[in-house]
Amino acid sequence: MYMLRIAIIIFISVVAIESTYAQETIPPTSTTDTKAKIKKKKERPKGKRHYMSIIKTHTRNTLYGNKCFEDFTRQLGFTYEIHVTGQPGSLNGFSRFWHNAGTKTALVFTAWPWWKLRVNKRYKECRKSSGDFVG
Repeated sequence: MYMLRIAIIIFISVVAIESTYAQETIPPTSTTDTKAKIKKKKERPKGKRHYMSIIKTHTRNTLYGNKCFEDFTRQLGFTYEIHVTGQPGSLNGFSRFWHNAGTKTALVFTAWPWWKLRVNKRYKECRKSSGDFVG
């Protein structure tokens, strides 16, 4: 009888140790722990990239819809967004200025200081190659 009690105690302690070990190996998620730190890059689907945006109020000098130019701006890490003034969700002039200032400053460091010259050059090339150029 004494050996049976020892065997049961050992069995229960082993099961208890295994169950606590299994719970510790599961990483915390936002649904199980409110203070969990989640790596957003890991959760983002592959192939999806976050692009900075430069907000404009008109489509002038953006070649909106031109695949050549849009692919180039995405290579540099930004896209043009058109926000018509007065529409719901569009930024006012002050907010738009500071948003664009932050994006353009970041582009100086990520796409080198001459990013705007490269964009203007590619703008002209894409306009000519796609037939958007007149004159």
